[in-house]
Amino acid sequence: MKIIKWKVISSELALTANIFRYVKVKSQSPTNGQIGNFDVVQCMNWVNVIGITKDQKIILIKQYRHGTEEVTVEIPGGAANFNEDPKLGAIRELREETGYTSTNWKHLGRVDANPAFMNNQCDTYLALDCEKTHEQEFDPFEEIEVYLKDVKDLPGMVASGEITHSIVIAALYLYSISSK
Repeated sequence: MKIIKWKVISSELALTANIFRYVKVKSQSPTNGQIGNFDVVQCMNWVNVIGITKDQKIILIKQYRHGTEEVTVEIPGGAANFNEDPKLGAIRELREETGYTSTNWKHLGRVDANPAFMNNQCDTYLALDCEKTHEQEFDPFEEIEVYLKDVKDLPGMVASGEITHSIVIAALYLYSISSK
């Protein structure tokens, strides 16, 4: 069976929140004509940065996440501003969250955050030869600890469950296949 796009019959904005909008969507299957109700979370696009220093250390951050109520290990990243070039968002997020900058950037790829019910995407950038050039510039409510690890330690950090953020793991995968 060939899978094709469903027809959207109706779309109703149910909730507008700080970082997302919740939309109730009614769609029809082109295969069997069945109509179903679906939840869609509309979010801003995201950017992730794999920042590597000249001595092959990756820039990692720790921050508290309200969804899991845990402190997580991640790479720098965040929401891209509306109509912002994702690379400019990545440059901004690296500097604001960590104080590091780079002049050597490469786009590693784009992934869908969770296409089952979210409409946003996440671009991952590699920043090489990063240097600490600024103090951190937090957004309101951001509290971030920065630390460096050997790049070779990353697979073990994922395997042990130290890194659990799915978008970060996707970024690390993109990095691993880009360096082959």
